[in-house]
Amino acid sequence: MPPRVSILIPCYNASATVGRAVDSALAQTFRDIEVIVADDGSADSSLEVLKRYRGNARISVHAEPHRGGNGTRNRLLELAQGEYVQFLDADDELAPKKLETCLAAFTEDVDVVFTDREFHGGDAGQVGRYPEPTGDVVEYFISNSVVTMVPVSRLADVRAVGGFDASLPCCQEYDLHLRLALHRWRKIRHLPIPLCTYYVTPGSISSNQGRLFATRAAVLRRFAEEELGVEGLTRGRRDAIATEIMVCSRILLRGGRDDDAVGAYAFARSLSPATPYPAKWPLRLAVKLVGPVRAERARIWLTRRLGRG
Repeated sequence: MPPRVSILIPCYNASATVGRAVDSALAQTFRDIEVIVADDGSADSSLEVLKRYRGNARISVHAEPHRGGNGTRNRLLELAQGEYVQFLDADDELAPKKLETCLAAFTEDVDVVFTDREFHGGDAGQVGRYPEPTGDVVEYFISNSVVTMVPVSRLADVRAVGGFDASLPCCQEYDLHLRLALHRWRKIRHLPIPLCTYYVTPGSISSNQGRLFATRAAVLRRFAEEELGVEGLTRGRRDAIATEIMVCSRILLRGGRDDDAVGAYAFARSLSPATPYPAKWPLRLAVKLVGPVRAERARIWLTRRLGRG
């Protein structure tokens, strides 16, 4: 009989942490699980570390050719047999009652259950709390980037939308959850409990802010143009997308990625002209008068001139 939940762990050069991730999966109080690890062509001793789990019927380890993180996650989706799926990166960790708590919250009309998470590293001790979902599910996932290990989803739903986009360098879960919210998820359930730990690793893909926010803006633009289209772009969704892209634009400007920032800004303006620039009113006014690049450069010059940075 297939297991109820598949815990899927992609691993790439994670010899120092993959044991911790696997142990947290095997320590789940909900026992009807399979744990599948796909090694993405690691060059370190990850596979040697994983040999310690030989003989455990609940875990299988697959040595795969290097595909990248998203391709490996899609391979894991092919291997999974459970009704539900729980993703777990090889450097993160699940609390023992993660699955038990989430599965207890499912009903026939609930499509996904997700929790909060703790940080370990740069934001150690802090809890990443998501707001309670209200209103349009698509708008919620536009405004809230729910990280990969937080949800417990139905495997059939994730497969139905095509899994992860293997071309994305980051923001893969953001893109996936937008498509799930549009095509599969109707009722979502949030549990305001931190039941997983996100380890912040210096130099990781998620720590590269320029690439992160350029990709996020590109994902939103593609979602607006290719997934939603004219009929799906309600006023609320337009405003939500424009707001998020405006934030991306400002972060990109402050990081010196002017071309990406200007393109993002222009698209946000075309989508929702009334969406304010994410700054206090003097800078907002300057952006209207001279554009975001010159306004941000003037802000930096003035700040330095006044000796505040």
